[in-house]
Amino acid sequence: MTASLDAARTRTAAFRAAARIWRHGLDAMDHQSTADAARACHQPGGPSLDELHQRITADRADRASSRRAAA
Repeated sequence: MTASLDAARTRTAAFRAAARIWRHGLDAMDHQSTADAARACHQPGGPSLDELHQRITADRADRASSRRAAA
């Protein structure tokens, strides 16, 4: 029983750490212009800069409306 409880606590701690890292990354990207964020995310062979710019703009708008709805 103790081993499974320890494993559950370890798993929970790992999920929380991953969520903090994800949030930190989002916050860092949100401090950039959408053009700068698109350039930072661009990978050869991946979506174009214009497509990334559109996706980032849409993502930011969705997250902003979610925050307003939650408030």
